[in-house]
Amino acid sequence: MNQLKKSNSSFFSFLPYLILFASVFIFFSFFADYAAYYQEKLTLFVFSGDYLAGHLNQPGSLLVYISDFLTSFYYYPAAGAAIVGIVICLLVFLTSKITGILTGSDSIVIPLFFSAAIFYFHTNYQYLLYNSLGLLIQLAAFYLAIRYLKGWPSVIIFPVLFWITGGFSSIFILMYSLHFSISSLKKGWYKILLLWLTAFLILFILKEYVLFRSAETLLTFPFTDAGTGFQSPSFLAFAGLIIILPLISRIRINAFKRFKIKGIIGKLIPSVVLLMAIITISILRFDNKTRQYFIVEKLFCQGKYDEVIDFNKKNQSNNILTIYLNNIALCETGRLNDQLFQFRQNPEGQTLFLKWEMSGEILRRGGYFYYAIGMVNEAHRWAYENMIMKGITPDDLRMLIKTEIINGNYEIAEKYTSILRRTLFHRREARAYDGFLFNDEAVDSDPLLGAKRREKIRTDFFSITDDPYINIERILASDSLNRKAYEYKLAFMLLKKDYPGIAAQLEGLGKYGFTKIPVHIQEAAEAYKTLNLGPLPNEGTLRPDPRTAQRFNQFLQIFQQYGNNLKSAEPALRQKFGNTFWYYAFYR
Repeated sequence: MNQLKKSNSSFFSFLPYLILFASVFIFFSFFADYAAYYQEKLTLFVFSGDYLAGHLNQPGSLLVYISDFLTSFYYYPAAGAAIVGIVICLLVFLTSKITGILTGSDSIVIPLFFSAAIFYFHTNYQYLLYNSLGLLIQLAAFYLAIRYLKGWPSVIIFPVLFWITGGFSSIFILMYSLHFSISSLKKGWYKILLLWLTAFLILFILKEYVLFRSAETLLTFPFTDAGTGFQSPSFLAFAGLIIILPLISRIRINAFKRFKIKGIIGKLIPSVVLLMAIITISILRFDNKTRQYFIVEKLFCQGKYDEVIDFNKKNQSNNILTIYLNNIALCETGRLNDQLFQFRQNPEGQTLFLKWEMSGEILRRGGYFYYAIGMVNEAHRWAYENMIMKGITPDDLRMLIKTEIINGNYEIAEKYTSILRRTLFHRREARAYDGFLFNDEAVDSDPLLGAKRREKIRTDFFSITDDPYINIERILASDSLNRKAYEYKLAFMLLKKDYPGIAAQLEGLGKYGFTKIPVHIQEAAEAYKTLNLGPLPNEGTLRPDPRTAQRFNQFLQIFQQYGNNLKSAEPALRQKFGNTFWYYAFYR
């Protein structure tokens, strides 16, 4: 009987951790898998002495190194979900153990709150793992200090803790000081004093004689607002709660004792409360729009352009980056000016190309446009600048390898593939790229790299990143048969409603390999002709589809039925002609 009670007690003690891990795993594996995808692409863990040495140059860098290693497993979303689940469960476990030591009895309220809070932070896809690892290591150090290292060893471990976790170690020193101030100030004041003197001495020596970094950097690195997903106020508040854990764990709330429920139901309540909290946070924090964007980006990076377009047709988005990638996919499949207005477009052209920006996500993605239209060197520059600014990422390295192979710079490409070979999950890609090195025939026959080599512009020039359209004009002035650049020119003219300019391009479509006039160009030309803006120039060998004129007549008839009132006619026109240039021209 006693053995059965003990088994039941162990099961109910373990149940909250089982529920917590299962909930976190399910959420990040099947719903918020975009978080793992984003973070795995944010950095590239490389097995090399140089990479390790780069993470031993200041306090806290080793924490980032450990985090990068674990984040590399995010290549598989299930592995990433498991890692996050384990880290959260360990944080809760240590919190429970610490409160148990401090109070002499088990407490579930504080661990429950901590588990919900740390899960809340992780639901932001920009919240990086090293933040939770930093908190976890401080709790582990504090637990060891009060459980096993009673005395000077707890002071001696601080320099190691500071070097590994950097600014996060301030949590430990404050927790330790508060604990001894409350429990045994008369006996432990000298330990507190020695701990602070040790911390000050280390900081002074590193600042003035070793690293020559500012005190602010030494005290905060690797903590950043961006690293917390721009949740720094709430994260710092949570860190503050951890610091005063020795104080709040001693608070007795007698009301809870009066309503304490005994038996199986009482033991189940914490698990039920935890499950409800996790479900509530999951519903409130799940971002389907973000998930859809990263689905598009993943398909795009895999070169699955048809799937990108089909997905966006079913899931219309207002996100400029989503539509930007979709427009590149349309261009790569030769449909840019046939299906441009099936998706929401920005009249200023921001969905066609991105202007240079050193911060944010623009620099990481802006080069895709240049790669698509044959400006291989410019695409290389964007990837290289992003790598210099933010470190090596898988996407940047792929772009650098591809552009160097296309340019025939095989020695440099080999250096980049050697980096890719020293990773956990990108070695197969590296071997595939190695097959193209010093082999022009293999490159030329490849359907992707060979095509890009043939499309590469032959005349190089300084690009104007603040006005990408100028680059298109320069390409066409020197490389007049660049069809993809020409398609982008037509698309931009459509967005700017340049009727005369579009009409003037009809004669030259044939020399770019068009076998028919693109749908939206026909629509613009028909509107130009019907609205008496001027006679059409010579249309060349291509002829518009007669049905285009019939459809435009229907468009005008509906417009006239509503008394030529733009606002009144809008719903009917949107329903039947919402994916046409005509609707865009009237309402955008």
